[in-house]
Amino acid sequence: MAIKISEILGKEVYTTKGLYVGKTYDAMVDIEKSSVSGIVISDASKGCLKDNVSDPTKKIVLPYRIVESIGNIILIKPPATERKLV
Repeated sequence: MAIKISEILGKEVYTTKGLYVGKTYDAMVDIEKSSVSGIVISDASKGCLKDNVSDPTKKIVLPYRIVESIGNIILIKPPATERKLV
């Protein structure tokens, strides 16, 4: 199933354990492979990865391979740093 990148922008991102990660700000595209390689997350300073964000204005990039599903929200596998915290 194909979706437009513009359809994921602004969606809230949660882990499969129900923890808030942030909001989708942008997507990174691998031109050579013609595929999305990562999603750029804003608002990460308010999410479960806040300990990894020193500046609240900074954004983080999550690899697209951890995305489990996209619907009204985006669900991701818990990042390794989060697994240590839970």
